[in-house]
Amino acid sequence: MTKVAIFSDLDAVELDRLARQNGFRTMGSRTWARRTAEFVQVVNLQRSQWSNETRYLNFALWPLALGEPTSFAESKFHFRTRAESMAARGLREFFTEADKLTTLVELAEALETNRISGLVSKDLRPLLTPRA
Repeated sequence: MTKVAIFSDLDAVELDRLARQNGFRTMGSRTWARRTAEFVQVVNLQRSQWSNETRYLNFALWPLALGEPTSFAESKFHFRTRAESMAARGLREFFTEADKLTTLVELAEALETNRISGLVSKDLRPLLTPRA
């Protein structure tokens, strides 16, 4: 069974409106960013390379403990995932889930409980490891 791409046909205008309502600023034609307690969060609308109609909603985190991001390209961030991997079934739920990922502790807990999955860079892994 394949995972349904819930966000594949989302309305870009609605995404922009909700991103701004949730404190994100436009960083390009399809990218929004905001700063939280311990992260720079990025939302990116990606077009499919196989279909003009299909789009993906990407979410990425850059831990400020590693300095400032040099770019807002989602592909350069230390944690990356698709919106479908965030327990969200719509744009409002997506931004609610993003609000739950503002610190390293929150990200570590979300990963540990499988509330979220995604790519974690080798530079980020030590920051997510519990310290005794």
